[in-house]
Amino acid sequence: MSLKVGQTLGQYKILDKLGAGGMGVVYKAQDTRLGRLVALKVLAQANAEDVEATERFRREARTASSLNHANICTIYSFDEQDGQLFLAMELLDGETLDATLSSQALPLPLLLDLGTQIADALENAHADGILHRDIKPANIFLTRRGQVKILDFGLAKLAPGIGRRRPHDLHPTEHFTSQAGTTVGTISYMSPEQARGEDLDPRTDLFSFGVVLYEMATGRPSFPGATTAVVFDGILNREPTPPSTLNAAIPVELDRLITKALEKDRELRYQTAADMRADLQRLKRDSSTRKSAVTLPIDETSATVVIQSRDIAQGAAAAPPRWSRQTLTVAGAVGLAVVFSIMAWTTMRRGGTTEQEGQVVHADALDPGAPGAQGLSAIAPPGASADAPGAVGAVPDQPGAPASPPAAPAAAPVANATTPGVVADNAKLPTVKSAEDAARERLKIARAKLSSNLLEPALADLRQIFIDFPSSAAAADASFMSAEILEKLGRLEGAMAAHIEFNTRFSKDRRLPASKLRLAELTLQSRQPDRENAAREILGDIVRAHPKTPQSLAALQIKLKLEQGRGPREMDPVLGIEVPRTLPTLRTMIEQFPTSPIAMIALNRLAELYADIGEFARAAETYTHLATAFPDNPNDAWFRAGETYERRLKDLDKAREAYAKVPEGTARYRDAQRKLK
Repeated sequence: MSLKVGQTLGQYKILDKLGAGGMGVVYKAQDTRLGRLVALKVLAQANAEDVEATERFRREARTASSLNHANICTIYSFDEQDGQLFLAMELLDGETLDATLSSQALPLPLLLDLGTQIADALENAHADGILHRDIKPANIFLTRRGQVKILDFGLAKLAPGIGRRRPHDLHPTEHFTSQAGTTVGTISYMSPEQARGEDLDPRTDLFSFGVVLYEMATGRPSFPGATTAVVFDGILNREPTPPSTLNAAIPVELDRLITKALEKDRELRYQTAADMRADLQRLKRDSSTRKSAVTLPIDETSATVVIQSRDIAQGAAAAPPRWSRQTLTVAGAVGLAVVFSIMAWTTMRRGGTTEQEGQVVHADALDPGAPGAQGLSAIAPPGASADAPGAVGAVPDQPGAPASPPAAPAAAPVANATTPGVVADNAKLPTVKSAEDAARERLKIARAKLSSNLLEPALADLRQIFIDFPSSAAAADASFMSAEILEKLGRLEGAMAAHIEFNTRFSKDRRLPASKLRLAELTLQSRQPDRENAAREILGDIVRAHPKTPQSLAALQIKLKLEQGRGPREMDPVLGIEVPRTLPTLRTMIEQFPTSPIAMIALNRLAELYADIGEFARAAETYTHLATAFPDNPNDAWFRAGETYERRLKDLDKAREAYAKVPEGTARYRDAQRKLK
C-alpha cells in the first residue's frame, strides 16, 4: 500500500515521502495527538506476508524502544492498521555515514568525535544485553548538529549472560537460537565469528565498529573484494593495510586502536565498548593537546627562522662574504619541528656537510685556515645580537642594511661559550640528518599534501624524492604513491607507467603484488588493442610469482571473468590436451586456496568442465573432493559423484558408496536412497 500526502495511518498524518528501502517506506508525518513531527516507517506491502520480515520489523520496534540513549534513534510507537505494520520514530535532519564518507576519509577530529559517540551507544545497548549485529555506515545517522544516531535494530537480539537484561524488553524466544552455519548481517562488516555462523557476544559489534572506523580513517573498505567469497576470505584470513599507510594524517595510536578492534581472535579484541570509548576519548584529548601546542599564537620575532648561507659563486672567496637572509614563517598547522627539518635538509642540499659533535657544519668551516672557514650554517635565536663577540655570520638588523663582515677566524673554538652563534667544544646542536631521514621528512610532507587533496603539489614532491634519493626506502613509497595520485588525477597511462617503473625498480618490495594487480586492472581499463591478453599475462605472473596471497586470489577471479565463455583454448600441461582456459585457472585456485569459500565454487565448476570434455574419472574425483572438503555445499556433490560413477564409469561399488553419503535432509537424499535399493 502506497500512502499519499494527507492520508492518515493511525494517529499520524502523512506529510511527505522521505525514502524507501528493502524493508519498507519512510514518510515524514505529524502526530495528530501530540503535534510533533515523526518519521513513520511502514513495512513494505511485499513483506507483509513474509514471516521473517514482519518479525524483524517487530523486533526493531521492541528492541530500539527499550533503549534510551542520546545516540540511538528513539522509537515512539509501534502499531498496526488494516494489516499494515508501522512504527513512529524520531525525525532526524542530516544524512547517513555512508553518504558522508563517499570514499573520502574523515578529518581526524570528526572521526574521533563520531567514534566516541558510536562507542557510547554500543556500550548502552550491550549493558542492556542487546547486540546490534549490523553495525555499518548505512545504519549510522549524522545529524546536522554533529550528533550520531544508530538506526535499524532489526537484526538485534538478546545475548544470554550479558548486561543488565530486563525480562520485559524482548520476547524470550528472541534469544540467540540460530543454528550453526547461519549468518546474519551485512557481509563487508561481519566479524569472523559472525561469518562462520558461531554464537555471538558484544565483541562482534566491536569488530564491525572497527571496520567502520577503518573506513572513516581511510575512505576505503578494510576487506575489499569483488565477490562475497573474497570478502569472507579477507575477514577470516587477511589483515587489512594499516590506515596510516593510506592516510598520512592518521596517528599511530589510531592505527593500534583499529588493529585491536579488528583482531580475528575475539579474546585479543577489545572486550567492551567502554574500553574502545575510553581509548577514543584519550586519543581525542591527546590530539587536541598536540594541535593546541602547534597552533599557539606566535609573535613575529619567534615565528621567523633566519637561515644564514654564504654566496659561493665563482670569485666570491676573494671578496667579503655576502650573507642572504631567508625567512620561513610558521603558519597554520605547520609546526616548528617541520621547519627545522626543512632547514636541515636545505643545509645538506647547499653543499657538503659533516657531523661534528652533534652540530651541522659546512666542510670548509672545520678547517679554520680554509677559505671561507666562517661559512658555518647557523640559526640566529630570537633576540640574539648580531654584533656579539665571536658571532659567526651576523645578520643585518634591518632588511636591506649592509651586512657586517664575519668575525675573523679564531685559532680554536671557545670552550663553554654561551654567546649566541659561538661554536663551542661541548655545543649540543642538532645532529645532521642522514639522506634516508631527509627523504622520510619530505615524504611526510608529501603525504600531508595528499591528505589535504593537494594532488599536483604532492606528486611534484614525490617525483623529486625519487630523483634525489633513488636508493632510499622513501623512493619506493614515493613511486607507489605517485601511481595512486596519477590514477586519481585520471591519468591512467601515467599511472600504468608508474606501476611498471615500481615493478622494475623495487622488485623486492612487499607491495609488488598489489602494484601488479592494479596494473592489470588499469590495463583492462585502457585503450590498448590487445588489453585483455596483456592483462591476462600480468595476472598469470601474479599467480605464479605470488601464490597464496590475496592478490593472487583476486588475479585468479579476474582471469576467470575474462575467460568465462570464451572460445580460445590452451594446452593443459596436466591433461596434455587443449582445454577451456578456465579449467587450469580453476584448478590453480583450488590448489592455492583449498579452504577458502571460493574453492567450493571452483570445485563444482571444475567437475562440470571435466565432465564436459569427457574426463569423467576426474569429474567424479572432483565431486568427491567437493563433498569431503565442504560437507554443507549446496551442489549435492555426493549425489552427483554417485551419478558419474554409475552412468559414466559403470563403477557401481563407488556409486553406492557415494549415494550412501548423501546427507539426510538434503534435496537428493530420497533419490539416493532409491538408488541404493
